[in-house]
Amino acid sequence: MLYIYMGSLLISVILLLLSILFKLAGKLRLSLPLLYFLLISTIFNKQAASHEPIALAILFILLAFSIISWLISLKNHIQDKRHLKAMEEDIVWQIERARKNGIPLDSVHFDGEGNMRYNNTNDIVE
Repeated sequence: MLYIYMGSLLISVILLLLSILFKLAGKLRLSLPLLYFLLISTIFNKQAASHEPIALAILFILLAFSIISWLISLKNHIQDKRHLKAMEEDIVWQIERARKNGIPLDSVHFDGEGNMRYNNTNDIVE
């Protein structure tokens, strides 16, 4: 009876660790390389051993795709930050220009494109 409980506990711990591993791999976009690694380590062990250079090449290609995905995400993040900074600087410039022209700030708003518009007419502030 003790062996049944220990076996059940061991299976539960292994499944918990696999769950955490796949969740972490999903966050890092490494799910496919991890799944491939687990498959060639367990189910396709004989085939991977007999064709080791091909198996490793496939694994490295999957890892390269993940790294390319990271680099694309980093590039997009940097572009978004630059765009937001430029938008913020433009809004500050528009507010300063409105203050110089004597336009009260409670009579204007900004639309989704960053244009300052009058509240009552929705025209762009020139």
